Amino acid sequence: MCENVAFTVYFEWDKSDLTAAAHDLIASAANKAQRCTITLATVTGYTDKSGSKRYNVGLSKRRAEIVRGELVSRGVNGGLITIDYKGESDPAVQTPDGAREPLNRRSAVFIQVR
Repeated sequence: MCENVAFTVYFEWDKSDLTAAAHDLIASAANKAQRCTITLATVTGYTDKSGSKRYNVGLSKRRAEIVRGELVSRGVNGGLITIDYKGESDPAVQTPDGAREPLNRRSAVFIQVR
């Protein structure tokens, strides 16, 4: 049975590289999604509020791009993947400005299948 796949990749503070756990998570999700026909995928990058807003937009973009690249390396058609980057907006956990919050340092991934 085909089911959409949604998951979240978390990052270390001020980093956009993937941890070993993130590589494994992406590989597992890509494998599951490829059992069906992937119709679209979205990757949205986020940061916590510990940097400037401008810097965080760039960091969230790098996070989304690195996850997209890993999905492509795992066989997902890059033409079906769109990225978005929100910087420190839309946090998973509300915090004051300047706060380091691990749950906000993430890329959210959604893969639609049929």
